[in-house]
Amino acid sequence: MSEVDEVKKRIERRKKPLTNAHFNKLYNGMIRMMVLMIVVIGAMIVVNHPEIESQIFDNRYMKQFVTFVSQSIYSFLPEDHQVSQSVDYQKVKDDYYTGDSNRLIAFGKGKVIQVKKNDQLLGNYLVVLDENEVEITYSHLEEIQVKQFQEIKKDTVLATYNQKFQMTFEYLGKTITYQDYQGM
Repeated sequence: MSEVDEVKKRIERRKKPLTNAHFNKLYNGMIRMMVLMIVVIGAMIVVNHPEIESQIFDNRYMKQFVTFVSQSIYSFLPEDHQVSQSVDYQKVKDDYYTGDSNRLIAFGKGKVIQVKKNDQLLGNYLVVLDENEVEITYSHLEEIQVKQFQEIKKDTVLATYNQKFQMTFEYLGKTITYQDYQGM
């Protein structure tokens, strides 16, 4: 067997069939590129011929055209779905809580002001200052998934926990309960 035949065999073994997932990605990418090219070409035409812009945007059928384009041409694109998670934890005992999953989810917007790992008393913990100026300390966590001084939004995954975690609330220097916090 010659070296050329051996190389050909190795190349054939490396070829992988095109799966449906790969084809869909490729197809959607090509369609997006074509739409982008149409928009860029249209913008270039309008820039070079400003009189066309007034004719296009003064046209009484423009709204119908935009609706048609939105419904027919863009319908193939996957929609972005924002899945909202209900953030509710059940009290186990004292300041210990658990939830529906082992993920710790942020109640709302805020900023992570402290992250510490392997504390002798609290284990892995983090402190969030929320938009209402409440400091929320989450402790006894498994894996912290945010960084100190990171801005967070509602439903951001902060960390994971094993079976339960500790959560305390402090507002204007005073400790408040989970129920008080929910009422704010």
